[in-house]
Amino acid sequence: MKKICLLVVPMLLAGCLNAGDYDIFPARNDIFTIANGYGISFYDNDERLIGSETIEETNYKLNESATAYKGYTVLSNKVYRKDFYEENFVRPNKNGALNSSSLPHKFFAKDKYKLIGEVTIDGKRYRLVPGELESFVFLIDDEGYFYRNMGQVKGGTLVLLDSEFFPYPEDLKMVEVTTSRSEQTKPIKGFDVKYDGVRLDRIWFTYLEYTDDDGEKGTFENINFPNKPGLIDINGIGFRVLQADDEKLQYMVLKDEH
Repeated sequence: MKKICLLVVPMLLAGCLNAGDYDIFPARNDIFTIANGYGISFYDNDERLIGSETIEETNYKLNESATAYKGYTVLSNKVYRKDFYEENFVRPNKNGALNSSSLPHKFFAKDKYKLIGEVTIDGKRYRLVPGELESFVFLIDDEGYFYRNMGQVKGGTLVLLDSEFFPYPEDLKMVEVTTSRSEQTKPIKGFDVKYDGVRLDRIWFTYLEYTDDDGEKGTFENINFPNKPGLIDINGIGFRVLQADDEKLQYMVLKDEH
């Protein structure tokens, strides 16, 4: 009889779940339960690139006089790439709580949760919503309603807890939320011409050409033209110098072959 009692005690101890220094939920966490847990298919939670577009930007208009000071842009034609990203979350449809005999968990409609994976229980899919304590999760079905038990993630396995949870209000559930953002690169194509003053009776420019898909590389060179009346052509853009000195350039764009 004493031997039987000694066997029962370890089995009872195995029915308690230790979360760090806290014994919070009774759980099925003995070696047999873990072996019969539910395999988790983890999600890739990185935001997704859903599309890109290019944007062309110029700084000039035909037949309008303009002024560029030394070190500033005279002509520019730049192409940017704009990337669009999307990320999925769930949030409560209203303020509420999951109540249990152990510890209630409050939910607020303003909070968003990143789903970490999914399991299949009795042929039905449930997605995993992270709880406040590390490795503990709530389960929701495809309509967002909560499963009656919480779970604990142990490696690649989900172990269900014994405590049952009841939503309040009864229609408390999770709803899908999609967030999006866009990000514009540095110039990936095009050129920028900056005024570099007058020296030795010549008008000087710094020419920068963009040649990299990420906008991180380019080539530049110094170019110059005689300081006299006439049409200056750079990359198919023709402009007439109205007045030039070492501080500023006054000019008018007359031709654009882009």
